[in-house]
Amino acid sequence: MQHTFEHLLGLPTQTALSLLAVNKIFDVDVVLTAAPPRKNPSPQDQLRSDEGEVNGYASTRVVAVQNDGRKLIVSRFLVGEPKPLVKE
Repeated sequence: MQHTFEHLLGLPTQTALSLLAVNKIFDVDVVLTAAPPRKNPSPQDQLRSDEGEVNGYASTRVVAVQNDGRKLIVSRFLVGEPKPLVKE
């Protein structure tokens, strides 16, 4: 029986993995989308990075679910602006 997991779309990756674990689905492949880079990148594209994820202004979110929830296709989105460093 095939299940739908549309409720995972748009969620942060870790949240989606937690919800799948509740349903006893643990062997999940997480794959970054294979979308091609833009022809004319914007300065904000650099903010979609591991550093942005750690600092809270970028978020990896689910854009597709395949194989009954066993494969998540994710993309990194800009969800805020970096905070300027405060000099002491």
